[in-house]
Amino acid sequence: TGAASLGLGKQYAAMYSRDERLAARLNQIGEEAGDRLWHMPLIDDYQIALKSEIADFNHTADKPKFGAGSVTAALFLEKFVGKRRWVHLDIAGPARSEVDAGEYVKGGTGFGVRTLTAWLATL
Repeated sequence: TGAASLGLGKQYAAMYSRDERLAARLNQIGEEAGDRLWHMPLIDDYQIALKSEIADFNHTADKPKFGAGSVTAALFLEKFVGKRRWVHLDIAGPARSEVDAGEYVKGGTGFGVRTLTAWLATL
């Protein structure tokens, strides 16, 4: 989301999970892979933003001046995972480079692919 990139810029992705062990493991693998992740809080008080008068859940958190779009997006996704261990990576900031910089060329960066590939290899 744009909200995550406002807070973390283009170098870090926001990571959401209630499973501390899984989040720590992905953070470690991300560091090794060159994908910087920042474990963000899932703030239960923000569930109010998902309430809707016509649907099961509101996915836009469009309450006037509510904000916290990255958190509410993760809370929305959490509604569909049941009891499974899960993680959400909000890669809006680092997913695209506007200029050639370091190992990235202008355009899509592939952020997270190395991290998720390395993590899957450990399963």
